[in-house]
Amino acid sequence: MKVVLDCNVLISAGQTDGTCREVIDRVEQRHQIILSTPILSEYKSVAGRPRLSPYSSILKSLIREIDQLAVIVEPAKFEFGIRDSDDEVYLATATVGDAVLISGNIRDYTEPRYGSVEVWSLREFLNQTS
Repeated sequence: MKVVLDCNVLISAGQTDGTCREVIDRVEQRHQIILSTPILSEYKSVAGRPRLSPYSSILKSLIREIDQLAVIVEPAKFEFGIRDSDDEVYLATATVGDAVLISGNIRDYTEPRYGSVEVWSLREFLNQTS
């Protein structure tokens, strides 16, 4: 399965060894990560915020792992009209990569599907891929 990881999954995985870390571990071991330059830039920007400095080392390590394993694509050039325009790039990247989008903030995506892209919660991903 091809997967795009929302930034909130990465940040949570860097802060605690819980569900988000389990998702990233499973994706890295069994699935193909789809990434775009704008998503990678957001990962790095958010991880560099002062409030996340206690987690800087693990976040940098996670970003490096994801970047090394990922297939890089150019996001699609259209918008989906979602609530938070900053999240458009995740859907645009998943569209081009023919991927599922996994988010820990599922309320930002009011539809379960945007075109060909399914949006899955963390638990839904873990249940579907167990």
